[in-house]
Amino acid sequence: MDKGPRTEQMRRYILAREKELLSKIEEMSEDQFRWTVRAFADCLDETSRSVCLRGYSEHLPLERMQAYIAAFVPQYTQLALADLDLKAQVDGSGLNSLTEEELQSMSCAEKWYLLASEEEGLTVPQLRRELARLLFCKNMDLYHEPSLPMAIIEFPSYFEIQESLAALSPEEVRILTESILPKTQELEKVPPQAAEEVLRAVREEIAQAISLDKPLDSLFDAAMRRINLGGQEMTEETPPSADTEGMSREELQLSVKALTELMRVEEMRHELSPLKDRYPSFYEIPDAELTDLVQTLAGKIGGRTILSFTDRYRSGSLVTRHGVSSEVWALMPDQERLRLLLEDNAQMDAPQMARHISRIFMSYQYQMLHDATIQMSLANEPLYHALQEKIIGAYQKQSNQEGLGEFNREVTVRMLEVERARPEDRQTLLLEVRKGIATEFSLPDTLLDPEAAG
Repeated sequence: MDKGPRTEQMRRYILAREKELLSKIEEMSEDQFRWTVRAFADCLDETSRSVCLRGYSEHLPLERMQAYIAAFVPQYTQLALADLDLKAQVDGSGLNSLTEEELQSMSCAEKWYLLASEEEGLTVPQLRRELARLLFCKNMDLYHEPSLPMAIIEFPSYFEIQESLAALSPEEVRILTESILPKTQELEKVPPQAAEEVLRAVREEIAQAISLDKPLDSLFDAAMRRINLGGQEMTEETPPSADTEGMSREELQLSVKALTELMRVEEMRHELSPLKDRYPSFYEIPDAELTDLVQTLAGKIGGRTILSFTDRYRSGSLVTRHGVSSEVWALMPDQERLRLLLEDNAQMDAPQMARHISRIFMSYQYQMLHDATIQMSLANEPLYHALQEKIIGAYQKQSNQEGLGEFNREVTVRMLEVERARPEDRQTLLLEVRKGIATEFSLPDTLLDPEAAG
């Protein structure tokens, strides 16, 4: 088979991806940076990974992360192209002719089917990756899902399992593969219910081989929790400190306001009450204690940001808990996205719901929803706080607390539709959502377009 056209198509894709990533560094979020490094690192051999990830940490401040990505992407691109050129020289079209990226984009079902007739088709490091991926196939749908290898890199357990498999000798990896290979072939031959049972047995065999000390159902926990890469020992995440160096007093105060917005009332009281007892006003707290407070609150928030209120429809970030990566969000069907958003809504208290609705309303241009500077500045806007009071007060006056939750759900559904629309239609649809909020709370039309109102 002539591999020339396929090779050139892939070459163009790899180079175009590099160009696109480098052009978007300033726009990418921290989660997108970390996900990109994980995805690429998962296609590298141990030596290349060690070299490429030297000096990298998922705890790097955003500016240093941007600088690292700017150097890492071209470095990885050259390795991906070298892998492509190498595999183009391999005769035939078996597993050993596929690049690491091609293997990463195939379903487990397809690879284990091919492996049955090509037992030497994968190297031991590649087998370790495929065994780790197979452990995440909790049902037959995932076993046949081509996007699974890319999706599971958000879960720390995937990398922990690879570390555990690396502790097995090459012979032990081959023996384990040979043991489960016949069972994977049964999966396509038995009735659906029996197939699920066989798949469970395969996963349990892998888990037993590495002495996995956690339930299989827990492998999908802690999405995008920070991990160590590059062959270092996997450790539990220690929440990174907020970068407060050089922050002015006003910036520290604004950071406290923004961080506490993500908390429920009882959480906020718990964190602020010790200071409230010592200082008559928030604005009298000394700089040193403000700095400590920002550090403490950032640790409690655990990676959520002020954009969690307005960017969640695009990125999968959530208000009340850690969300999913934007890449996984992009793979989700709309029904699953809505389910996660409504679960997030259900954990919000009334002030959080009011903040969500208020921020949507005050973002009168679509791009404002995703602008962290603008969303931070709202915490100092009198209108923003007055609007929250009006929203909460409207439902208290009606003795209808459930009504606020129902309206928050309506806004959520409509905002998801905004994000799903064509880019050129989003501004118009956002205006319709904001008009609905204005009608619900009897807000003047002049607030719908503050720039026109002067």
